[in-house]
Amino acid sequence: MDNRQTLAARGGLDRVPALAWGAGGVAVVVLVWALAVDPWATVLTLVAVGGWAWAIRETQRFIIAPRDQTDLVGLSELAPLIEALPDPALLVDDHLRIVCSNASARRQMQFQARGQFLTSVLRHPDVLEAAQRAIRSGEACAVEFGTPAPVERRTLCHVAPLTWSGDRAAVLVFHDQTARISTERLRADFLANASHELRTPLASMTLLMETVLGPARDNAADRDRFLGMMQVQAERMRRLIDDLLSLSRIELDEHIPPSDRADLAAVVRETIDAMVSLRDPRAPRIELRAPAGPVMVIGERFQLAQVVQNLVDNAVKYSPAGSAVVVEVGVGGDRDETAAHASRRWSEARRVAPITPTAAANRSYAYVRVEDRGAGIAERFLPRLGERFFRVERELGDEKGGTGLGLAIVKHIVNRHRGGFTVESQEGFGSAFAAYVPLAEDL
Repeated sequence: MDNRQTLAARGGLDRVPALAWGAGGVAVVVLVWALAVDPWATVLTLVAVGGWAWAIRETQRFIIAPRDQTDLVGLSELAPLIEALPDPALLVDDHLRIVCSNASARRQMQFQARGQFLTSVLRHPDVLEAAQRAIRSGEACAVEFGTPAPVERRTLCHVAPLTWSGDRAAVLVFHDQTARISTERLRADFLANASHELRTPLASMTLLMETVLGPARDNAADRDRFLGMMQVQAERMRRLIDDLLSLSRIELDEHIPPSDRADLAAVVRETIDAMVSLRDPRAPRIELRAPAGPVMVIGERFQLAQVVQNLVDNAVKYSPAGSAVVVEVGVGGDRDETAAHASRRWSEARRVAPITPTAAANRSYAYVRVEDRGAGIAERFLPRLGERFFRVERELGDEKGGTGLGLAIVKHIVNRHRGGFTVESQEGFGSAFAAYVPLAEDL
């Protein structure tokens, strides 16, 4: 039993030195005398002293303890065991100082030094309270908490008490629950969205089939016309299902940033070449402006191609015949410089940024900008761009087809790539959508 435990066992007060009792008595006398002379000044002084004492105590909680502290030696013998755990894990002493941790925890929580207080690397009150409770009363528990930025993550923390060489401590093991919760949420969202969006084309097909089997049965011209309309509705359902499945797959892995490298300029060229070969000759022409050399970014080639295809499809759909859709690939500076260069081209345009990455030092970005000369987007609709199933023409009563998922797919892909997405539009002039992702050489 250490000195603190012995002191507590014997009552504590009978162990206090006589000098401390004397100093306490003098302090009480001085306080009474000060209150009698000037009560307000005394109260303000006590508040100031209390504030300084609190500030000093809070500061000490975040001071990194020296590596050679003797009270960490016993528990540090468990460091190899903590290091061997596959999930992020921490071992904290009875003062909530980190005695040891494994590589997964240091990488996820972004710290290195031993001896830091747990409060300096983890700010979730429920977890801190669970660790204190485990040390005081030996109670094990599990706490689930969320981390909102840059992408929402859900973590389950198991807290268990531990006694080693007479020292009381707590072990914290963190399990990533993001994939499981995302799967459950996506399953519910998929069923709700699919049932809602498929209802209209299914109702149309049912009505058309009844017409073909009834009044149009003996009229070849009407029968062919209605069958053509059924084919359109079937194609609409196919595109809707494809987009829903694509969006679900993207959201499922959104918390895991990609690790591949891709040439953004080559991806854009190949995507546009494939689209040009299939487009209607009456459709707007596509102009590409890209560097001759490679523009290497971190990202999955297929998903980057999806971004380009969806942005170009939108631009072509809303551009008048005979106009041009300009696709530009470039390299910007940091986050703010790239966003300004890629989207701030028109002085009278309105701008929104559905996705903005977390600022990071020494990181540069490459962008792809798709610009059209359509009717533009009214300012009141700009904040809703990227919402599932939102289409401006539906709000205006002028359906042009499509599923309303294209920009939502772009938004989630860019977010997974830890990039940014901006929109600028000017009514009567046109719209421009720009996506930017980190350059590979900076990562």
